[in-house]
Amino acid sequence: MGQDRQPDNSSVNSKVILIAMPWVIFLLFMQVFNENVFSLVTPKIAEDFAITPGTVSWVVTIGGLILGVGGAIYAALSDSISFRKLFVFGVVTFVVGSLLGFIVQSSFVLVVLARAIQCMGAAVIPGCFIVLVRRYAPKEQQPLYLGYGTAMYQLSAGIGHIIGGYVAKYFSWTFSFLLPLVVLITLPVFLKYLPNETGKKGKLDIIGAIILTVLSTVLILAVTRKDMLIGLIGLVILAFFILYSKKRKDPILDLSVFRIKTYTPLLLVSILIYCVQSAFFFIFPFFIRDVYAAGIEVIGLMFVPANFGAFISGMLAGKITNKIGKLKAFYVGTSIVLAGMLMFGIFLGMNIIYMWIALALFGIGYTIIYSGFYTSFTGLLPDDRVGISMSVYNLITKIILSLFVALVGILISQDTLDFKLLPVPEGLKHVHLYSNVCLLFSLMLVAGMVLFEVFYGRKERQRLASETIVEKEAV
Repeated sequence: MGQDRQPDNSSVNSKVILIAMPWVIFLLFMQVFNENVFSLVTPKIAEDFAITPGTVSWVVTIGGLILGVGGAIYAALSDSISFRKLFVFGVVTFVVGSLLGFIVQSSFVLVVLARAIQCMGAAVIPGCFIVLVRRYAPKEQQPLYLGYGTAMYQLSAGIGHIIGGYVAKYFSWTFSFLLPLVVLITLPVFLKYLPNETGKKGKLDIIGAIILTVLSTVLILAVTRKDMLIGLIGLVILAFFILYSKKRKDPILDLSVFRIKTYTPLLLVSILIYCVQSAFFFIFPFFIRDVYAAGIEVIGLMFVPANFGAFISGMLAGKITNKIGKLKAFYVGTSIVLAGMLMFGIFLGMNIIYMWIALALFGIGYTIIYSGFYTSFTGLLPDDRVGISMSVYNLITKIILSLFVALVGILISQDTLDFKLLPVPEGLKHVHLYSNVCLLFSLMLVAGMVLFEVFYGRKERQRLASETIVEKEAV
């Protein structure tokens, strides 16, 4: 696609930040709210359609897949199509998918299709939010907006879990499709205040998007069905897609971004850290239900203190990052998440209050990670590569996260990890299985911190120290 437009100080930019940005963050709120509602009601969907956790994971994984592919398309299109048009299209598609989902509720296949349409609209947020902040917000305010974004993420997650639990218990999970209709109120603001400027025209790689969607679907099928033949077909499609991307002038997956220094290691860090978050939120309702025999409404309430605590830390995350630095913010946040995950693994089956505390640590830690990590990551990107770099980032992370959720869904459907490793109480349903999965997640978090330190943290500290010496000598 075309090059990114440079940030400027025009009056339209101040309007975007002061007037449109709260509504953009509200749309982010609803996108995350919607994902958390569906994450919580998946046990009910599985029950109604008499399907396994591995099969029902499609409700979550198809959402992640479409958010990834769609987010990449939106981010790439932001180089040549105005944010106003992109956000209006996203909102309308979000609403259409929601209405369709409520109408076709009797068919699981059609429900998954409706989720795909719904998420294609909602993908405007993961695709454009960071690009919008990076392009229009003053540099010193960018961590603040990222902090507000992650705060809304946590607030919406908390409310989503409450509403999702009570909708599933007292109404039906099908009403979850009607909740996002409120996003229609954002349209007048977007039409009036979001910038309508366009950059250099480019061509959208429709063929590449189709190939990538087919590839992702085939890989998820290979995982959920445990079919080697489908997996081999996926590898063939992957090889073809890589060759296609290398030859095309403006591919949806621009492999040239991997030449940006430290881009690939930080991408791997993000995958490790956020695979844990996505997969854990998927399995949490299952292991609380199985180990503690808790209902969905109780599980929803468990998220309340965690998400509201994370909301407060998210509101402060930008200030925390500015005060202690992006490196320390990442390490502190990841350490808090790790502490929470180890609590899940070690204290599972004991007093449920431990689960409440661990969940609070988990949520608070991720809000601090978000501001520190994305300030580090986007700071690496050249101004003329922000859109396409974030496009590739969103695409790869969302697809891998979707595959990982599907894999974990399969993992908890069988007894591969159902053996005693940690000293958790005996006699509880699948307690060893879930405890070991939490231990696996803990190892992934440690690996993420090690990668971050080796490939970025150490070098960044040296760079900052050199700048400090130069400044002192200049004085």
